[in-house]
Amino acid sequence: MKVLLKVSLSFLLFFVMSTINSQEKAEILKYPKEWRLEKVKFPLDFAKDITWKGFEELRFSPGMFDRSSENYFTYYFAVQVEDAIEVTEKEVQVFLNTYYRGLCKAVNSKEKFNIDYKKIQATTKKLEDCLLAGSINFYDSFTNGKETVLKMLITFKKNTENKVILLVSVVPESKVSKLKGLHEKNIQNNLPK
Repeated sequence: MKVLLKVSLSFLLFFVMSTINSQEKAEILKYPKEWRLEKVKFPLDFAKDITWKGFEELRFSPGMFDRSSENYFTYYFAVQVEDAIEVTEKEVQVFLNTYYRGLCKAVNSKEKFNIDYKKIQATTKKLEDCLLAGSINFYDSFTNGKETVLKMLITFKKNTENKVILLVSVVPESKVSKLKGLHEKNIQNNLPK
């Protein structure tokens, strides 16, 4: 009995330590710490047509997938592109279309919802040299399959290693009045100087 207990405790300790050590640490999105962090390397399983090399980090607000929450579909994401590329408005628009269509298809892979993926369309508008406004007609395949218009601000720059960073703040259209303030905090706390 003692041997079995020691083996069980050793296994539990190993599992806990492995889990702690395998958790991703933010390289770009260090703020807000209370928002859930995910990190995904390229190529993305759900959007293999995106040929960039690098990674993506996401920070999901509490209530991100709760339609009744004040923070429904409010999140940040950052993309670090290893390739020395020039980012254009058109390239960002193609990225968003490919990304969101692939994400929606992957989440809805069991076809729980009847979604016309061709209707997932992004538009972008240049506001300043390195700042774009974006909008995408998306289907919330995470909760109910309903169309959800997402608004975003996208800042991009090259870091000191000549890698391109896209810093994106996203809210549903109904919360667009929060977007500018969220993006300013995102830039202030997450964009490398």
